[in-house]
Amino acid sequence: MPNRASLAFFLSLALGLSASLAHADETVSLKTVPTPDLSKLPAKQAADLRAARTSFEKVREHQIGDALAETHALLGMEYARAGFYDAAAVALDDAIQLAPQGARWLYLRGLLANAQRQQSAATGFFQRAFAANANYLPIRVALAGARIEAGDLDAARTLLEPVAQAAGTAAVPFAMLGDIALRQRRFPDAIERYKRALTLDPKATRLQTRLAEAYTGAGDAKAAAEARAKGGDVAPRLDDPLGANLIGARAAAAPAAAAEPPLPTDPLQRNVAEALSLLGQRNYDAARQHMDAALKLLPNDPDLLVIYTRIEAAAGNLAAAKSRADAAVAAGPNKASAYIGQGIVAEMSGDDKAAEIAYTKAIARDAAMPDARQYLGNLLMRTNRPGAAAQQYRELARIDPSNGAFLMRQVAAQSADGHCADAFKDVNARLAKEPQHPFLLELFVRLASTCPAARAEEKRMALDYATKLYRTNEVAPIGEAYALALAANGKWDDAVKTQEGAMFLLVRNRATAGLPAYREVLAQLKAHTMPSRPWAASNAVFQPARWQPDPKPTPTAAAKK
Repeated sequence: MPNRASLAFFLSLALGLSASLAHADETVSLKTVPTPDLSKLPAKQAADLRAARTSFEKVREHQIGDALAETHALLGMEYARAGFYDAAAVALDDAIQLAPQGARWLYLRGLLANAQRQQSAATGFFQRAFAANANYLPIRVALAGARIEAGDLDAARTLLEPVAQAAGTAAVPFAMLGDIALRQRRFPDAIERYKRALTLDPKATRLQTRLAEAYTGAGDAKAAAEARAKGGDVAPRLDDPLGANLIGARAAAAPAAAAEPPLPTDPLQRNVAEALSLLGQRNYDAARQHMDAALKLLPNDPDLLVIYTRIEAAAGNLAAAKSRADAAVAAGPNKASAYIGQGIVAEMSGDDKAAEIAYTKAIARDAAMPDARQYLGNLLMRTNRPGAAAQQYRELARIDPSNGAFLMRQVAAQSADGHCADAFKDVNARLAKEPQHPFLLELFVRLASTCPAARAEEKRMALDYATKLYRTNEVAPIGEAYALALAANGKWDDAVKTQEGAMFLLVRNRATAGLPAYREVLAQLKAHTMPSRPWAASNAVFQPARWQPDPKPTPTAAAKK
């Protein structure tokens, strides 16, 4: 598809599509695509969008099935390019209703959800798109990027390895594999992946900086200095004609691996994009300036006020953050995001009761929004109410079954509440659908090894699973799960040695922050005492951290003088 062709042109082509296209199911219920307020757009852009909407209304009356789905999707792309993401989402949702197996529309909907910072929803769309078409590389890259953001590095690696093994010509998958290896402290592998990516895209100077980090980790200071000297801001590019037609978007890959998206042309959207970018750089004063400019264009808008709340909270200016959060709720009393902002500020201020009330109100307004449930579940765990927390995590796992972190937290909460048998049933139900999923197998191993309700047969099965996982996954969590399975089957000496090996991996990979929890399990294994939970009691999954402002930068030596 051309990048910025007008919708009217596409719609005129759509009229000529064959009437033999599949009919839409008569039970499909389409939503009415909202008509955005175009008054703040430049005159020509507003006129083009009005013409596009008029053409859409005329054309759709004569279409069915896939042709009608494409017409809705094209309107959605027009609205997305202008920054009207809510209207675009409805149009693309209609396209998916009409063509539920259409990978194109599922993928574009995922990109749009990413642009709206709805990561869980984006992951779900990318997963469905990948199931419908695994051959379009940007879809695979997008799903892998979502897995990386969720912390499921092994799942992302599994998605990307086939591309590398096929000796493809795209640099981005190799760059992402380098990022995964770097995060897992597998420095030689990271070096190899980055060098391969640079061979495919020598202009991607940002990869030189990442390569320098890998060389540093491997202890090669000279090579690190040479790579760093070649570093720059050019990211590897991925040819994605579908994504380019939406919002000029990148294919939602790992942050260091994908091309940067251009800033929106709409002044309001541009200011918001600049503010969020500056927030990521912890340049709060400049971020505030852009939000002030955005609020002049759209005064008292609740979404803008929520973003402003986030900036003030991150900066540690809690009085100003509370003022912005309260204003967002007043301006948008039915917006879940406004109450989430209130809850975060309350947590930062040490008021758990107010935070719980705010998160509960957010859930009441949007029960499918993952953020509020996750934050409430974490608060409930931190305040020693694991049963209530488990209910929130379980609902999260239902809303987004692709996010392993939600199921992990559900299992932890159920175990802490004395209901590991219920967790075991839920994991077994998931395994019945995905019997080879490594993370689900790890959860099975941990539960079968530690839950008193597990039968001897299940403990033996856990040892079989753990042995296979351990042979193919040289990572500390799998090592610990294997140690638990060995202990559960009476092999205490082997369990101790395996746990010590898992701890060695942490040290080798410079992930020493996890050592205390592993030492806790090791002490129990040495005492021939079976742990009563799938993870150490000191593991962060049982003690979620409270929301905090961004840490203050460490003063430089010059500043101290």
